[in-house]
Amino acid sequence: MPNITIANFKGGVGKSLLAHQLITCYGYHGVEIDPYGSLKERLPNQVIRIDIDEKTLPNTPKNCIFDFGGFDDIKLDQAIQRSDLVLIPFIPTLESVQGTVDTLERIKHHEAPILMVANMVQKEEDVQDARFVFEEVLGFEVELYSIPLSVALQTAINENKSIIELANQKGIRAYAYKKAQKIIVNLQKTIKNY
Repeated sequence: MPNITIANFKGGVGKSLLAHQLITCYGYHGVEIDPYGSLKERLPNQVIRIDIDEKTLPNTPKNCIFDFGGFDDIKLDQAIQRSDLVLIPFIPTLESVQGTVDTLERIKHHEAPILMVANMVQKEEDVQDARFVFEEVLGFEVELYSIPLSVALQTAINENKSIIELANQKGIRAYAYKKAQKIIVNLQKTIKNY
């Protein structure tokens, strides 16, 4: 499995949600670089937290996800250098797209491939509008993965469980999680292509 940096200077776009699901579903290790994050508390055996005042990342295991809070930090460069992929979640709204553009401007000089993840999508045309903006900023085509608005994924993180675990329950509850499970399974397949 590749090392992944998950970053966006805009908060509330789903960085930790995606990190949580990739860690709980696929056994990644996590590195949380977010003083306000809760990933370490939720997954104490799989995640280490790096203090914001630290200037360098410590040695980290392979198959690692670097979960950055919504800010710029020198450790972002270090994480990207150790990563096979930069995953940038965003919500396809004007406000989120602007924060995402700031992130792209900051990281576009790195050679790691970028996968844009449109989160909480309600209208696909909003995603395509955002793609146009991102490609203008980067100067090349971007791969984009869309995640529709999903209460199931938020429930999974609230219950501190993988969506796969919830989908494998018995009864009617499991049915509600099957669609969200497919989203995360397909995201992991997309990631493995890198």
